[in-house]
Amino acid sequence: MVKNALPTPNEILLLDTRLRKQKKETYPDLTDDEYFLVSSVDTLLRVKGLSSRQIEDGIVEGGNDGGIDAVYVFIDGHLVEDTTDIIANESPQIELEVIQAKAERGFKELAIQRLLDHLPLLLQLDADPELGIEINPQVLERFESFRATYLAVADKMPDLTITVRYATKSVEPPNEKVQAKVDRLERKIKTDYPNAAVFVDLVGASVLNARTRDRKSATLNLRLTEGPISSEKGGLICLVSLADYYQFITNGQNRLRDEIFEENVRDFEGNTLINRGIADSLKQGDSANPDFWWLNNGVTILGRRVQPSGKRLDIEDPQIVNGLQTSRSVYQYFHNLIRQGVTVDGNSAEGRVRQLLVRVIETTDDAVAAQIIKATNSQNRVSAANLRSAEPFQRDIEEYFKQRALFYERKKNHYKNLGKSRRQIVEVLELAQAVGSILRQQPNIARRMPSALLRDPEYGRVFSTSTPLEAYYNCLQIVRITDKYLSLQGGVTGRHDRSNIRFHLARSAASFALVSSRPKASAVAKLDLSILDDAFLKRVQEWVLVARNATEKATGISDASILAKGSEWASEIDRRLSRYTQKVRWPKALIAPR
Repeated sequence: MVKNALPTPNEILLLDTRLRKQKKETYPDLTDDEYFLVSSVDTLLRVKGLSSRQIEDGIVEGGNDGGIDAVYVFIDGHLVEDTTDIIANESPQIELEVIQAKAERGFKELAIQRLLDHLPLLLQLDADPELGIEINPQVLERFESFRATYLAVADKMPDLTITVRYATKSVEPPNEKVQAKVDRLERKIKTDYPNAAVFVDLVGASVLNARTRDRKSATLNLRLTEGPISSEKGGLICLVSLADYYQFITNGQNRLRDEIFEENVRDFEGNTLINRGIADSLKQGDSANPDFWWLNNGVTILGRRVQPSGKRLDIEDPQIVNGLQTSRSVYQYFHNLIRQGVTVDGNSAEGRVRQLLVRVIETTDDAVAAQIIKATNSQNRVSAANLRSAEPFQRDIEEYFKQRALFYERKKNHYKNLGKSRRQIVEVLELAQAVGSILRQQPNIARRMPSALLRDPEYGRVFSTSTPLEAYYNCLQIVRITDKYLSLQGGVTGRHDRSNIRFHLARSAASFALVSSRPKASAVAKLDLSILDDAFLKRVQEWVLVARNATEKATGISDASILAKGSEWASEIDRRLSRYTQKVRWPKALIAPR
């Protein structure tokens, strides 16, 4: 007699059902194990509001990963994507997230043991060069990003939090042996970083389900000092105590709500003269005269629906579109008080007397919102790149791509949150990298410091209204076709290997396809993408690798990542292509058939 199989626990049944549905809708090409990792990262770091690309870029799993599947570094709540552009508060907060996710039941001793063997070595500020023998380059690169970030602000004595998360489909707590290794891992990291907050978080099916249900609140409550002043055309003017404003912009863990700043066109500008002035005003305390709002321009909040109720406003989907510097400074002020042992909550005495001027505007019209964003941010310096993100040309790109079944994430995570397929979503940075590689011929910048493409003056060159919309579409497709080709090549294994050639190959493929060393946007717009078949790309790849080998010989650099990020390889490609144009006929074997 065959015994009946044990029924699947409810929590696993719920988890598997959700994963199957979401994978089919968003990542149909991934394996179940691959999607479990992507979904786990998204769930565990939901409060960070990472985009799909940001999640993917942090994934390092594969051969020689040291038991680590994903790594993310945050400074003051912002993901570090470019260590050449680190801006921090006076009291920085650095968070290192190390994630392992396995689509299996139970927590395994071996998984924690691998972390015990490798993580302490990876966390050393003086990196051991021999780690490259046993750890893959992508893992090393992510921890180098952590080191660069930590050392860049070390003189400011940053708060450091190191969190190791191990996610499985387990419905049982870890056994004693696993827990003993967890405790040992915490102690080991704490020994190396005695002032850091260290956590090892074992997450099973029930926690994954619970955190998935824990969506960000779409409606927030703003407590007012007095009833608001309104006008015939709508909009409210309010005075809000500093303490109540702090409660509004933070979550229950005293962390800044990043999601309510998504539409703000400014980045935090750090220790500037203006921000020092704001900080000095805050430090004077409630006994100071004059009041804080006399000295500050205040903040502007947009909401899709605003419901006054006495001395309270319920704001649906609030977005702080002006006043980021003030908001960050208020947050930092109260955060420092908390570090000093002062309790900051709804009943705190500190910050009750001084007020902040807050403008609240209800609108569901994106065009009106764009007008407000531009007008309220034009009185002081704001980069043109940030202001343009809310202007018609970005909307034109979004509309043009939508006609081609692509969703352009002009507003971060808008289409991701709507459940659109990942392969249909195009992020602003992804498009900028494609255009930067092909039209700007800067594949090394796209690889090394892509955020530079979104800052002035480069932003205006990448996103120019004189560039045909078809060129943007084709640049994106050239890179995506290149990515698909590389993913099928046996000699290019893993995301890290592909990242070290993809932009250089796309840049060169465009030139050979158009028989031009520096293709113009008008030509790229008319390119027949069917030219870029596997046979053509293979020939171009061989040519690109010859150029890389020549660069390696000339520079003595053999590290593929360093070559991809440096200017030498890109310059060698430029030199060889220019030689064809000026002196030698283009090689027939590399020219696509017409």
